[in-house]
Amino acid sequence: MQAGYIYLKKKNLGLGNNRLSIIFPNEKINLPFSKNKNDFLSFNGEIYNYLDLKINLEGKKINFHTKTDTEVIYEFIRNFKLEDLKKVNGMWAFAYYNEKKHELVLSRDLLGERHLYYTIHKDELIFSSEVNPIIQASRETFNLDFNSIMSSWKFNTSLPGKTLMNNIHRLKPGTNLKILNNKIEIKQFQKLHLEKWFDFFNADLTYGMVAKKFEEIIIKEIDLRLPKDVKYFSSLSGGIDSTILVYIIKKILKKRCCPIFGISSYQQTKKNSLLNKSNPNIFFNSFLENFDKTEENELIAAKYIDSKLNLNLRITDFKNIKLSKEMEKIAADCFDGCIDAGVASFGSLGKFVKENNAKCMIVSEGPDELLGGYHCDIEANIIDKAIGPNKPLSFLQNFSSTSLGKKLLIKLLRLKKNKEFEFKYQPFTARVNHSVCPNEFIKKITENFDFKEFNQYGTIEPMYDDILPFMDLSQKRALNYASKTLPDMYNLRLDKAFMRHSVEVRLPYQAVNLVEFFIAMPNKYRFKGRQGKFFLRKYVGENIDKKISKRKKYGLGPYLWSDKLVYNSLKIDDIIMSSNFFEKYPFSKNIKKILFDKNTHKGNKWAAYALIKTFENNKKINQH
Repeated sequence: MQAGYIYLKKKNLGLGNNRLSIIFPNEKINLPFSKNKNDFLSFNGEIYNYLDLKINLEGKKINFHTKTDTEVIYEFIRNFKLEDLKKVNGMWAFAYYNEKKHELVLSRDLLGERHLYYTIHKDELIFSSEVNPIIQASRETFNLDFNSIMSSWKFNTSLPGKTLMNNIHRLKPGTNLKILNNKIEIKQFQKLHLEKWFDFFNADLTYGMVAKKFEEIIIKEIDLRLPKDVKYFSSLSGGIDSTILVYIIKKILKKRCCPIFGISSYQQTKKNSLLNKSNPNIFFNSFLENFDKTEENELIAAKYIDSKLNLNLRITDFKNIKLSKEMEKIAADCFDGCIDAGVASFGSLGKFVKENNAKCMIVSEGPDELLGGYHCDIEANIIDKAIGPNKPLSFLQNFSSTSLGKKLLIKLLRLKKNKEFEFKYQPFTARVNHSVCPNEFIKKITENFDFKEFNQYGTIEPMYDDILPFMDLSQKRALNYASKTLPDMYNLRLDKAFMRHSVEVRLPYQAVNLVEFFIAMPNKYRFKGRQGKFFLRKYVGENIDKKISKRKKYGLGPYLWSDKLVYNSLKIDDIIMSSNFFEKYPFSKNIKKILFDKNTHKGNKWAAYALIKTFENNKKINQH
């Protein structure tokens, strides 16, 4: 890894960055990158179409001195308008400074695969790809913001544009922040254009036509994201999305595929003898018999795909008491607002990747959000068809606001995830998957909490108002996920987890062109009965394996803190009981009693623990 910094004393500006060195890793470049000592670039990310951009720039008589994508994006910024960044296929958070103009530009990619935080106080701007360095470098004292605390508790992350800390902001995806002549301009340079696919899907299509177009896009995007110069791994959970990922890498692209599976539960290996069968169909049939009864299906399904595609699957076990120290560090560094315990699980994968001398991980995040893979969205579709707009029973919507009405609808529609009916049709407000605790619980643990900001993750940005009349409800939910949830929750979780171990995550399912294609898919491609991702399931069934295509959606497995040894080692109960954190904010006086009530979901203890540890860490920083 390379590192470097500059400090321009006359301009009172400092700029620095590290380079993970994935493209031409042996080539040394000056950091921050500059070719004229006037324009400087601090760049975090990868530009996948950099060779095409380079050819374009060479046509403008620009000479290149390195083979890196860093020099390409540097010259692209110098020679094109900032709005032209929409032509760049990549992920990034960058800072570009022109000394003659005394102009600074901060930028973040449209799907928010990279993150950029900043604070402005009086005449000082501090920015970073993490929040902790901003706190350490600033002369200002920061405290945890209560509204952000509650957002993180409910959504596992802070609201869009915010962090857990007061006056430290997160640059929104697809946005540039420019400072010139002592003026700050924040401007959206790119948005999703799913309308370009409307005519395609409105045509008289066969499934095969849609599948062919999907393959055309996904093959290209995966190929662009496979590192050419360093070792990499790919995820294989045994589910729909990762199965397609490894299938395309191995069978279509015919390139090396290095899948890994992380064991997060002893139940996944409970019947380990099943994994030693020479015939994958034998142990997979045993898996089918226990489909809904055990957690072991994830590992067995992954092994099944491994045997079927001849992949050489690597398995790593997260279950290690030493993990508690790593989890304690993660809990104490939630300044960005992400308190999701999945950071530990993905971080364990990142550690495995690094220990095996690789720098990159290909992950299949995205289709669940874009194609209705979550249980809450499958249920939302069932509710839509029963009582949604223009449905015969739409008058029953009014009953969802009453206790008796809720009970009747829950029983009638067999709901498990949407029992609180935290969604609306007018104006459209979705219930997102990462809404991990209901508003009723928030009311219990706070005093007169104002919920007016809490619908931000469920509402669509006004810049898409012109196309909403042409979209069905499932498309609207997908658009909402793509513009907010993916950038500021799930991608943040991945970025935090893997970059802790200097491993870069690449997300081919979140290529802008593919995201637009998925969102534009009408409802019939998403749902069939009580199953989501119908289109991808059919693709798997027709091209890879029918059994895998019928698998239910499973998550990461049990969170690692829930292991009794890890839980006790972290001393979660003791820390909650002894902390004065709750007294500093308008929580209910009986909040600790509520947290230890047997009917309270245990995940709320992890939320409290992470917030407390971050609160205490911030106090230590302020003291120094």
